[in-house]
Amino acid sequence: MNKSIFAFPFLLMALPIKAQQVSPLWLDFVQAKRLGKTPVLPDFSYAGYHWSEKNLPSLEDKKVFRADDYGAVPNDEKYDDEAIQKAVDAAEANPGGGVVFFSPGRYLIAPDSDAKKQIRISKSGIVLKGSGSAVGGTEIYQENMRINGRQFLFKPSGEEPKKLTTIVEDAGRESYAVVLKDASQLKVGQDVVIRHRSEEFTKLYFAPLDLKPQWSRLFGTNGGMQVYEIHTIEKIDGNKVTFKNPLHLDIKMVSSASWTLESFVSLSECGIEDLLFSSNWKSYPEEFIHHKNEIHDYAYEAVGMEYLKNSWIRNCEFHDLNEGVFIRSGYQITIENTHFRGKKGHASIHARTGYGVLIKDCSFNGAQHHGAGTGYSAVGTVITRCSLGRDQNFDIHSGQPYATLYDDISGGVFYNLGGPEPGHPHHGKQLVLWNFQHQSAKDQHYNFWDKSKRRNYTIAAPILAGFTSDRLVTFENAGINESQGTPVLPRSLFEAQLQLRLKGTDIVKSR
Repeated sequence: MNKSIFAFPFLLMALPIKAQQVSPLWLDFVQAKRLGKTPVLPDFSYAGYHWSEKNLPSLEDKKVFRADDYGAVPNDEKYDDEAIQKAVDAAEANPGGGVVFFSPGRYLIAPDSDAKKQIRISKSGIVLKGSGSAVGGTEIYQENMRINGRQFLFKPSGEEPKKLTTIVEDAGRESYAVVLKDASQLKVGQDVVIRHRSEEFTKLYFAPLDLKPQWSRLFGTNGGMQVYEIHTIEKIDGNKVTFKNPLHLDIKMVSSASWTLESFVSLSECGIEDLLFSSNWKSYPEEFIHHKNEIHDYAYEAVGMEYLKNSWIRNCEFHDLNEGVFIRSGYQITIENTHFRGKKGHASIHARTGYGVLIKDCSFNGAQHHGAGTGYSAVGTVITRCSLGRDQNFDIHSGQPYATLYDDISGGVFYNLGGPEPGHPHHGKQLVLWNFQHQSAKDQHYNFWDKSKRRNYTIAAPILAGFTSDRLVTFENAGINESQGTPVLPRSLFEAQLQLRLKGTDIVKSR
């Protein structure tokens, strides 16, 4: 069964069969961009470090602070938390920050079970760098469980976000400008957050889909999907502000609540490189059971990155952990060539309430219940050229993220999505599955708007192109399902959109 909710655009329907090797959705995107119209697909190219317009930085000019010089000793029986924090503090005291460098060997952390203790990075320009994540490199080993305690936390301290103004006119999805009540507190280059929450808008957004009463966070005076889009101001003309990155939903004025702009407080140019993170979870005398208890879900958690901009993780590994990387309100973040292995745990990489997190060339190997994913208002998350384990689910974790791209993914499934029922539906509009290679032990049927079961798939009219599978997979309530069973061109939607934006060339025609 393959039932579409929304009308298929005429352009796509009109293409001849012989043109199906190149995705009609791609042709629509190219034409819409050239004509200044709204494409069916979101523009996912605004993702990653500096919108993927720059390579990840070389660290050659940054001052190095060796953790060993501050008392951290690899391969001994002593804990290195305090020494590592001293090295971080020294780097933070240096103008422009610095590299906290770890020699080869194992560094031991977490001497007790106090989850409030962590190694804290609270200033920009700090990079944690090891001597490699493979054998002979640097391992950061968490000895004791610290439930709900991420051991390395990047997060600014001090300044709180401030409301700046309100939006006073409707604005369209994939457009770049909004009209404000007052732009006097704004400046070019400033980062701002568009915020809104109301039951009234939520019903408009999801129409004609029905909303289940048990999704209680959507209803009432303080209810509704939480809109949290981060943008950078490129131009100010009176009260009209143009952003560098596009809106990913239609802004509609409603009487019950305003659309506000607030400041975005963040750290920038922070990174983690060439490190192996591991833990004593591998010695816990039980195999992982999803949501069995807080130990199984949250006892050993490696990295938290909250309110970071233009930051990254590269060339790292995460072994034997309940959670690898948690990103909150990340803006222009890249995670690349990073891999998850070992005893099965809960979550690998989870991005929420941010814009433009890019997860690229990573592998998840069934090491966590959830492969890379998103949730809770995240926008424009891109997972590209990654591999999941057979029957490992991608992580659409409720709270209505929208405009998410899974691009050229090998392995994985869509069932057992996460999040509590009051926070459903799992995903808003424009979830795009592009050349997704589904791998499962059994045949699967996905009803993307199934309200009959507590833990099922509630995704608003997802867009599929070039979906393939090693077992029979059928769909119901998909928005568009193009070329099922046959991969489409371009192979990577993200790379094609990025080339079109940066070079003005169509990657398909340049083949």
